[in-house]
Amino acid sequence: MRVYSALTVPAALAVLLMYASAAHAAAPKACDLLTSQIATSLLGGPVSAPTDVQGMLCSYGTKTATVSLAVVDSPGMAAADFTRANMAGGRSSGIEQIPGLGDAGFFIPAGGDHNTMNVLYHNKVLNFGVQKKLTPELKSQMIQTMKQWLAKF
Repeated sequence: MRVYSALTVPAALAVLLMYASAAHAAAPKACDLLTSQIATSLLGGPVSAPTDVQGMLCSYGTKTATVSLAVVDSPGMAAADFTRANMAGGRSSGIEQIPGLGDAGFFIPAGGDHNTMNVLYHNKVLNFGVQKKLTPELKSQMIQTMKQWLAKF
């Protein structure tokens, strides 16, 4: 039988508390994720200073285009409900579910050069918009950017 020293149990508790604290650490704010470097890359040139709305919404712009990210708490949102809400317009409107992107992820080309991604992940909804002519490269860049952001949650 193994006997634990008086220091072993407190040390184990300290490790558990450290992991629990890390698991419940504050989620990144929108402008922590959407940086000027990312905005510049997406929009293809220099961007304005960010507009930051209480850490939940971040946007950058050029004279002709904008990029934005909203990060919103959504406790209790089920992936099925999120899917139903995003597919309300139907596939005929160009809405595309992106498999493996968060708990549920969608690409929504809204026309007028406004492209949106809505992603549900760990009780957060991320709404990512780029106002720019849609190309396969832009869509791919948006998906890769979203994947990088999700890794930070």
